[in-house]
Amino acid sequence: MKWKNQRSLIAVVFAAVALVFAGCNTVGSAAADLGLAGAGGVAGYHVSDGKIGGAAAGAALGYLGSRVAQSEVQRGMSEAEKRGYDRAMNQAVKQQYWLMQAQQRERPASDERDARLVPVVIPETNINGVVQTARVEYIRMER
Repeated sequence: MKWKNQRSLIAVVFAAVALVFAGCNTVGSAAADLGLAGAGGVAGYHVSDGKIGGAAAGAALGYLGSRVAQSEVQRGMSEAEKRGYDRAMNQAVKQQYWLMQAQQRERPASDERDARLVPVVIPETNINGVVQTARVEYIRMER
């Protein structure tokens, strides 16, 4: 009986080691699926005292574990991409803001003597039944 418990422990340790080594580099490939399904099959076979059903169940659990790990890796990568995109957009907005600030600082202040008022005649208009009389407005123009 002691030998069977030892074999079961070794099989579980082997499956755990296989799961650890199926890291981000191999998760998502067929190698990870096969490796974890195989490790799960071996662990299931040893835990069930050499029964084929135990091996099949272990292989299925190993494959499902591989798929869950792949899903988590994909989710983590998507979140990292979104955070990177958001940070880049934030940085672009800041750069645009400081460019506009620099342009406004560099613009020479216009001299009041260079400004002139240009008359614009606004004709009589009818807006929603209200008659607006003709008038002259002045627009400030700088050179």
